[in-house]
Amino acid sequence: MDAQIKMSIDGRRAAFANSYELTKEAEAKIADLFKEIEALGKSCKDSADFEAKLAASPLNQQYINLFTELAQSCKSKLAPVSDADIEPQPTKGEVAADLLKNDLEMAADGTVQHFRGRAYRAAHDKARDIPVVGDAIDLKNKIDFFSRFKK
Repeated sequence: MDAQIKMSIDGRRAAFANSYELTKEAEAKIADLFKEIEALGKSCKDSADFEAKLAASPLNQQYINLFTELAQSCKSKLAPVSDADIEPQPTKGEVAADLLKNDLEMAADGTVQHFRGRAYRAAHDKARDIPVVGDAIDLKNKIDFFSRFKK
């Protein structure tokens, strides 16, 4: 059997043991179901094939039904969830306010970038008016241009 398929089956089997305090009867039902699931796993070429065939198989529904049955007949190992464990969900107004805040921050960042670029170009253009600086800028641009052809 493919190693990924085995891991998938073992994970499903462990879900029962991790969720419930199993009785002998429950363990027997789980063993019977997993004999069939393992037989399906052995007939598959890889984990994708296995998952697809399992999803289409009645074994998948039997697995779900067994989980439901054990929830009613076995004691749960899972800690109960209290209201304190559940994080409150934001209201529609809070979500809208967050979206608006993000949009305004992005617009402000874009505006700053826009004016920073304009200020740089304006300073660059003013520097070109100074005779020595303008000549140096032109020389640098020519060197940059011709250095592209050197390679």
